[in-house]
Amino acid sequence: MSVHGGNIVATAKALGCQVADLIDMSGNLTPLGMAPGLREALTQGLEQVAFLPETESETLRQVFAGKFGLREDEVLAGNGTTEFIFALPASFGHKRAIIVNPTYSDYSLACSWANMPVVNFMLTLEHDFRLDMAHLAKHLQGEELVFICNPNNPTAGLTPTRELYALIVNHPATTFVVDESYLPFTREMSLLRYDLPANLFVLFSSSKIYGIPGLRLGFLAARAANLQALALHRKPWGVNRLAQIAGEYLLHNSDSYVEDVRQFVEQERPRFVKGLQEMGSIRVIPGAANFMLCYLQGDLSAAELRGRLLEKRIMIRDCASFAGLDDHYFRLCLQGREKNVYCLKVLREIFN
Repeated sequence: MSVHGGNIVATAKALGCQVADLIDMSGNLTPLGMAPGLREALTQGLEQVAFLPETESETLRQVFAGKFGLREDEVLAGNGTTEFIFALPASFGHKRAIIVNPTYSDYSLACSWANMPVVNFMLTLEHDFRLDMAHLAKHLQGEELVFICNPNNPTAGLTPTRELYALIVNHPATTFVVDESYLPFTREMSLLRYDLPANLFVLFSSSKIYGIPGLRLGFLAARAANLQALALHRKPWGVNRLAQIAGEYLLHNSDSYVEDVRQFVEQERPRFVKGLQEMGSIRVIPGAANFMLCYLQGDLSAAELRGRLLEKRIMIRDCASFAGLDDHYFRLCLQGREKNVYCLKVLREIFN
């Protein structure tokens, strides 16, 4: 099974405390909490759980397509992006997968479930885990499925969209799955704003930027013919009615909220990173988005640090389970200013 951060319910149960007692810096969710108005929209729509949701989330797909200049038949809505991550390796008969690592472990798990051989294209600490597009291009042979997360989880490395697009259109025999779950935290333009090449699938997550991981809502965009082939194996009513209501509300009403999140990250991330670096024992990997990968330079392991922080009710992500990383790495996600200040205070106490 896959390993994830943000497992706050199980952590609270293990510690014998309430979820509200924990500061969860282990997941990569928005630091500003649920988008304004969403709670009211869900409350008003609660009675709609008494009947079936739209079979194929038709209205939701129309709204998403209109927002990004796509056609409705170029969009699928699903039970989180996880549904599509696991469906893609099993649906098109690619000979192998190339996964740009270290990255989200479910890409590899999905390929293993589909009995697809995996080649790990490893990024290195020496180069701050930056993706070298020319180097990756040399490994492409055609008839493979390439997974790229941009910005990448857990490294937070951001590859310019224009460079990704050039790689994709210049290698038409290779299929690319680009996960843009964290792109809304940055000002980089989405691949959805380009003409969709026939060899591209783009993942969009509602969980991270809108802070609704429990509703399970994600989107997949691609050429209509590709989605038709994928849709043949999908079950009806894959998105529950409350998630459909939330998605429609957020796509219509959340632009100003997303802008507030971006401004907060732009202001808070440099301050938080500076505080980490001043401790001397932590190397922060350069990156973007709302989280950061850190390397412990002393004798303390990430697991030990996680345990020390849990004593103070702070959750971090031990990154030893990521391919290419070890027990020196951990990941932190920004929270509100007060919680970030408290986290830095506790870390100073540990290292000093």
